[in-house]
Amino acid sequence: MGRTVTLPGAGDPPIDRGGALAAAISATLYGSSYVATALALRAFTPLGTGALRGLLGGLLLGTLLLLPAAMAHRPRDLTTGALARLAVLGALAGPIFVIGMNTAVALAGATVTAFVAGLYAVLVAALGVPLLGERLERATVAWLGLALAGTALLGDLRPAPDLAAGIAVALGAAVAFALFLVLTRRWSQRYRLPGAMVSLVALAEMGIALGIVMLLRGDAGVAAPLSAEAVAAVAWLAAGPGALAAILVVIGMRRLPARRASAFLLLNPPTAALGGWLLLGERLTATQLAGAGLVLVSIAGASGLVAARRPRNN
Repeated sequence: MGRTVTLPGAGDPPIDRGGALAAAISATLYGSSYVATALALRAFTPLGTGALRGLLGGLLLGTLLLLPAAMAHRPRDLTTGALARLAVLGALAGPIFVIGMNTAVALAGATVTAFVAGLYAVLVAALGVPLLGERLERATVAWLGLALAGTALLGDLRPAPDLAAGIAVALGAAVAFALFLVLTRRWSQRYRLPGAMVSLVALAEMGIALGIVMLLRGDAGVAAPLSAEAVAAVAWLAAGPGALAAILVVIGMRRLPARRASAFLLLNPPTAALGGWLLLGERLTATQLAGAGLVLVSIAGASGLVAARRPRNN
């Protein structure tokens, strides 16, 4: 059993510290993936970046699972239903999410994409109601509306086709990843799906699916001369956001209610924004900064952090 701690505020249930730490680290790793993707796209195509992330990450994780110490993380006696659900989870977190994220970064940049795709933290809280039977909070709808308003401001109110298209694709990626997180909590324990196996299937499906699309489209995977930073970025995507984060996010979702897990995803957009500023020279306008602030506030509200900070009534 993991250690638990009670959040401040009346009526807050205790949370598992191990699950909280896993969710926080995975959010930081995922946040770094937007910047790493932007660096990788300087030499690789969006499809090539995703395919390499999946194939290399899957190879790394598969090798680790062959070690004797990883025996407990291998699947045992999976039923047909479990295998089908494993394939669905892999598709949502693998090719569907990564194609959307890579395309959005190419169109709208790493920082804007991170804040828009980061809306999966709000969507997790909303989807936890119909899919997990968690209690419906009236404020959740209001927080989601606020998040969408922030997304509109991130578009800087400019009719830029690439920016608008990038935001739309990032929203689609957010929906896919939110479904992955909620369904992971619903299925992983019931069907005995180890987090490492969910991650391995996601990476494998990503690499295989994108590789097939590359063959069909004649995409060589490389769009410019290779550079050390692009190669390093792909390696990081495979090891950090690819293999490690996918395992940790499953652990976090298994140990925490969806609404609580989404609180730790607050670390995702700021990580990307800081990396985009330091490594990519990306800057947000005043309007976009206001939108980013609304997105962060809405994620905090939907996850319960705002309520948790209210003083107790004596």
